[in-house]
Amino acid sequence: MTLKDFYIQLSNTPEIFDKYYSTSDKNFGKIFSFFNTNYRGLLSPKNNKLNGFAHGFYVFEEVEGKDRATWAKTKGAQQEKVKQHVVPMRKSELFMVVDNKFRKTSRGIVFEKMLRSETLSIFEKQFLCYLTILPGYFSDTPNYIFERTQEVFKIFEDAGYSNEEIKAMQKQFLTKYSNNNSKVADLLTDDYLYLDSFCFPYEDINFVEVFKNAPIAEKEELKNFVIQNYKQGNYQRKSNCIISYKYKPGGNYVKNTIIDTTWILYLSHSLITAEIHNFDEFITCAINTYKEIFQINDGNIRSFIYDTNKNRSVFEIIYCKLYNVSIPIIEVAKDLTQEEILAIGPIDATDENGAKTLSVITQSLKKLAKIQSNYKCCFDTCELCKYFTSKETHKPYLEIHHFIPREFANDFDSSIEIVENYATLCPNCHRKIHLAEDAERKHLINMLYSERKDDLSKHGLNVTLEQLYSYYKIDK
Repeated sequence: MTLKDFYIQLSNTPEIFDKYYSTSDKNFGKIFSFFNTNYRGLLSPKNNKLNGFAHGFYVFEEVEGKDRATWAKTKGAQQEKVKQHVVPMRKSELFMVVDNKFRKTSRGIVFEKMLRSETLSIFEKQFLCYLTILPGYFSDTPNYIFERTQEVFKIFEDAGYSNEEIKAMQKQFLTKYSNNNSKVADLLTDDYLYLDSFCFPYEDINFVEVFKNAPIAEKEELKNFVIQNYKQGNYQRKSNCIISYKYKPGGNYVKNTIIDTTWILYLSHSLITAEIHNFDEFITCAINTYKEIFQINDGNIRSFIYDTNKNRSVFEIIYCKLYNVSIPIIEVAKDLTQEEILAIGPIDATDENGAKTLSVITQSLKKLAKIQSNYKCCFDTCELCKYFTSKETHKPYLEIHHFIPREFANDFDSSIEIVENYATLCPNCHRKIHLAEDAERKHLINMLYSERKDDLSKHGLNVTLEQLYSYYKIDK
């Protein structure tokens, strides 16, 4: 069977067709989950107007500071008009809820300054947008962009491509198509588009591997088929050609979708694999890699990042999150009580001041949780707990576990920094809840949920088991 015949067979299989053209998160049509019918690119410049995250941000500003019950709704369905922007704005941590109303985080304030800047070019804004959302927890995955990038490069590697080959293909693709007026039909001639379109294997079908091993003549035959299908408008007929249907005019995908996906992968892989030891090296590596593709004035970008303590603080916290760098701990003379912590309210940890406040609260709640547990593991009565005596406290050694993980704090309208969310675990159970097989982890989570859901709910934390399974990456 030739490569073209294999492709046609896939296109004529309805289940596979739907898997690879759809923008649904459950399907394989896109690499990054935040690209969808409302976010077809990162900023998607069109007619001197920024779309994508810029449009979502501007729309969401219209409900900032307003009670959610007053948000405008669509006629008929009575759906909130800005509903499709709630998840991207929360999971990018550009907005958070304070007193039942959304407001910008420090990261969101810096994002707004970037969007409204009259000195930054579109490509410079695009770069800063990338940096700003880089630690976002899209698809309930902390540092999602880095995690997804590693997953994608591993898939390409398993199919027989080296990292160097993929990076070269990406750079060539971006050099040819990112800075000119090329059309979708032009992109269809490039090998890399076919890798992007079928990146994720489906069951035992690995198109990328088949494409890698196909003769050049068969690849050209496939490209000619797809190009002719697209130019002749045959994409109107579903189940004929996945790629031409996917990129049809007015469809789910546009040129910006694949361009942005490609440079995000290219830049992210460089940031993951480079030897980076501090914040300044992080910024330098990011700028230099981006400049390989786009024409920018790195002085403009540096001026913005280092412009004020506020700006720099926000980007430094981003660096710390990406590379798991600890924020300096503030030692306090007196531990805070739960009442004092509740009075502080939700904490904006997207800048240095908020992150340090969070560290102070954490120190106090850890001690309080251990005292309230009488220095026992939460599973002391039903699991094979293993203790040893702490040299520091002379009591059973316990570790603290956020039941609702801290990475997802912004999903909630109330602060998760309460003692009820701090679970005391012996080292054995702590490792078990993180590292055991799903069935064992699920058992522990179900037990904690049953024990704590009512107490969490009293503090406005109405978490569901489905959410928790998603956070812990447990197959439901």
